[in-house]
Amino acid sequence: MARVRLNGGLSRQIAALVARRVDQVADDLAENARAAAPDGKVWQTDADEQVRPSHAKAHGQLIPDNVDFRLHAMVYVRKGRDQDGQGVNAAGGWKEVEGVWDVAERPRDARLPYHQTVNCRCRRIELPGAVAAGVSSSPARPSGRAITASVSVAFPRVAESEYADQGGGWLAAAARQAAAKHRARRR
Repeated sequence: MARVRLNGGLSRQIAALVARRVDQVADDLAENARAAAPDGKVWQTDADEQVRPSHAKAHGQLIPDNVDFRLHAMVYVRKGRDQDGQGVNAAGGWKEVEGVWDVAERPRDARLPYHQTVNCRCRRIELPGAVAAGVSSSPARPSGRAITASVSVAFPRVAESEYADQGGGWLAAAARQAAAKHRARRR
């Protein structure tokens, strides 16, 4: 009967090799994600007394370029008694509807109702590379029998961007690309 004695540090050496490989995959995924990430955009108003309330609330809204801006829907309330005849609305005018949104790719978008676009002076500010700047990877860490690393994206509404109708799936595509590259290396 033959006995085999394994080096006590062998498991640490194997873990270090695997961890390096996991780091490479995570770094490649992060690099691919940065290359595929959409640009960012910001809604900007003139920030004066003429800006309608829904646009004022959208001011500074930072989102990926493949996602629509959200503006509170607005309804015109006539001066006088309210619909139930209970209270008196002395001011009248446009009021925001909480929880209901109008969506737009940019200010004065044709999908917006007329009262959201007429005399609008807002601008969309392009931010090239803004989403890509939020992509990061963590170093591989052994935990029990697994070695894991993560790639994350820190940016407002980035999950919505991944599933957007226009240009979504960029992070999943980056992961498939990184996996295919490392699968091809093993052969």
